[in-house]
Amino acid sequence: MIIDLSRKIFPSFEAFFDTLKTWKTSNHKLVFTNGCFDLLHRGHLDSLVQAARLGDKLIVGLNSDTSVKRLKGVSRPLIDEESRAHMLAALEMVDAVILFDEDTPYPLIKAIRPDILAKGNDYAISEIAGADLVQSYGGTVALLPLTKGFSSSSLIEKIKNS
Repeated sequence: MIIDLSRKIFPSFEAFFDTLKTWKTSNHKLVFTNGCFDLLHRGHLDSLVQAARLGDKLIVGLNSDTSVKRLKGVSRPLIDEESRAHMLAALEMVDAVILFDEDTPYPLIKAIRPDILAKGNDYAISEIAGADLVQSYGGTVALLPLTKGFSSSSLIEKIKNS
């Protein structure tokens, strides 16, 4: 079986709009999460599985290369946006990957209006971009427990020091 990952990858919200419209018309419960996913690891996978269980469709906002550079520094990302998008799209639990250039996914969240916004519990709800917006229209913000011992930054440090 040949899987076309490109059908799950959207370079912008505008490219995703028709898919979103179809999902909303079908009353799918939409879950949104986001991140850089620079080094895909077990902690990411565990969080994505947890997020996907909260609804019918899991939408992942993916920071573009320029966005990651601004947030993490000139040495990041380690893996380019196209490769990161393909890795995420290859995951069964991910229904859509949308790239964004901003520092936060707030404009994307505002456009999508997900039913559930999911982030790791290393954030307070007040620190999560778009949480106030999602709650304002009756949506839910879900804090997901993190898998101990996994973070991209700590893995990068481990690699540098080995």
